[in-house]
Amino acid sequence: MYVRSADLSVNVSAGIFGPKELEDEAIEACLAPLRDVKLANLTENFAAVLGGRPPDFMDDWSVQVRNFARIAKAARKAGFRGIYFDNEAYYKPWGDYPRGVRLKDVPLADYQQQARKRGREVMEAMVAEFPDLVLIVLHGPYLSEARAPSPLFPQWQDRNELVGPFFAGLVQGSGERSTVVDGGQIYHLRTDREFRESFAWRKSAFPSTDVDCSFLPVDLRAKWASRVRHGFGVYDRPFRGRPMNPEILGSTIAHALRRSDSYVWLYIEGPTFLKSATDGGAPPEWIDAVRSARKSITP
Repeated sequence: MYVRSADLSVNVSAGIFGPKELEDEAIEACLAPLRDVKLANLTENFAAVLGGRPPDFMDDWSVQVRNFARIAKAARKAGFRGIYFDNEAYYKPWGDYPRGVRLKDVPLADYQQQARKRGREVMEAMVAEFPDLVLIVLHGPYLSEARAPSPLFPQWQDRNELVGPFFAGLVQGSGERSTVVDGGQIYHLRTDREFRESFAWRKSAFPSTDVDCSFLPVDLRAKWASRVRHGFGVYDRPFRGRPMNPEILGSTIAHALRRSDSYVWLYIEGPTFLKSATDGGAPPEWIDAVRSARKSITP
């Protein structure tokens, strides 16, 4: 759920990972209308946080750490399941080395270590307020690992070198009760084999000695499979030359559900699924595709 005030004067989702401090009262006021609502279908809700304009990893992150702690506390009080963190660099290349860093002469390894530290601080602050938090991070650390195989994974590692280390830090700070989910925003996957191989690489190959990831600490590699849950994102539009229609959507969601050990999320840029077709919502064939996909994997 995108979190902002009704008059649009306060945008929590876009502001948490930004340069300004957001007060508890402002965040909680945006979520207050949902606090006592009993929803029949939308039973696992997540407060959206967008990749914004954070400071350089070498600078002071106390504001950002407090912001994440406050959105976690507000989400818990509102009965949410957790936080949905869209970690794409929409507004500033915060995960890009060296283009997006302030200290160009500092080695990549030092920035990776600092990004990991910031991720750990952010997660520890959130867990302190919401011990059972589920954090869905849309892109996993494959976005920073040069050995992520093509075409199974997007080859964007040359401009996201610090996204993976930040994710690893989130895992380090997650504690015993919270959950970090690699959201698997890999929209071009279509076949069962592609989903199976993507899941296996992220779960087992990525933390292995064969890949030998430079930003993944040795002590975290052995724990990776048990500490990180892996899901998938599905997109209702064509992507990277792959077509999309109701039939393809249904089979894609079904494959994703079968190969996920956590959440599968559907990103909608077409007609909304929250209105009827007569009110401008998605046509029945798109709704039926999702329902059929869920039914096909239900015991």
